[in-house]
Amino acid sequence: MSLTSIFGDSANGEHLLKLAQKVPAPSFNGLWSTVELQPDVFVPQSFSVGIVVQPASERLHFRLLDDFKKFECVYGDRFPQRSIRELMTHAEEALRFAAQNKIHISEVHLDSDTLHLSEPVFTSGEDCEAAIERLFADIIVMAPHANRRGREFIAIDTPRARTLVNQELKRIAQMDFEKIVVEGASTTGMLIDDKGIKHHLDFNLRTTRACGSVVSAVYKSHVSVELNLLKSSRDLTTYSRIKNLRNSGLFLLLPDEQLLEPKEYKHIVDIIDEQAWKLERDGFRVVSLSSEVQLAQEIYDWARPTIG
Repeated sequence: MSLTSIFGDSANGEHLLKLAQKVPAPSFNGLWSTVELQPDVFVPQSFSVGIVVQPASERLHFRLLDDFKKFECVYGDRFPQRSIRELMTHAEEALRFAAQNKIHISEVHLDSDTLHLSEPVFTSGEDCEAAIERLFADIIVMAPHANRRGREFIAIDTPRARTLVNQELKRIAQMDFEKIVVEGASTTGMLIDDKGIKHHLDFNLRTTRACGSVVSAVYKSHVSVELNLLKSSRDLTTYSRIKNLRNSGLFLLLPDEQLLEPKEYKHIVDIIDEQAWKLERDGFRVVSLSSEVQLAQEIYDWARPTIG
């Protein structure tokens, strides 16, 4: 069918085409599944207890239920809470291994008669972590209700966290800003040439004698925070060895404590404290703050002595 037959004449069709706007492509697309739990192996009744999302060609992300009070209302004393918690710990370990090794979501097996992943289906959106939070809130009905007032929690990915910190660092460092922040690296990382072969490393701070990275910890999933920390520290360690640097810094933007459940916030802080202890033993400078202004000041104080 031609434009003329739809809109009357070709002039109208051409005018409408000029007004049409290109729809921006989503920031990510991939697959998602639920983690299904069958509390009683003899009763064919299951509940969704987690969300797994995997952007195309990337590692998977997930969030699991960690509060089972609602199950006690349904099953009473028959709910085997200790056994279920052990199963969920096993599921977390299996999913963390899959994430670290970039195993495809369709190939993840939880090796349990009472836990399995649903058939993956397509998803897309602006942010993977935001998609997980939305799906978790909509689908995991056994999660406790969060009665919050005021602002609502919004996940921030690492490129966005770097942009927020860069705005403050530019104001604080002024002319030194370009000697600290690598142009364009905030969103795409850097390509490093090693013996004629280019490799991608995801960090955004570099001076003549130091390298560092701003990393987001503004997630509800402590697993996402842990994986981001491991990836960033690994990339910084690799670059430090290539360039023979002895000064590496990791600067984490924390979530607002008031916008998370106490248990969620504690999980994130505990993960950061544990990883920070290990990294500091390896010579890293690790700073975690919820204020972009304070984090930017810490970065400048760390970087200034290493500027050539």
